[in-house]
Amino acid sequence: MKQCVICKATIEKGTLCEAHAIAKTHLEEKYQEWKRAFGKLTKKEYYQKLVDDSNIPIGDWAREVAEYFLKEENKKR
Repeated sequence: MKQCVICKATIEKGTLCEAHAIAKTHLEEKYQEWKRAFGKLTKKEYYQKLVDDSNIPIGDWAREVAEYFLKEENKKR
């Protein structure tokens, strides 16, 4: 069996558990709205804003997804 790369929950396929996969989908949808509002905004900048500002109303799972993908972006450098 595989594990979610974020919470290590047992999963059957993919890399994320159902909760984190849903959160990822919502973050991707909201990213498009943020790009319209802020203009040029990379995903890394978007994730950084979500991680840094605890006043942004997102759930724990979404924040965990943002933290994970921000770490992954930093590894690419």
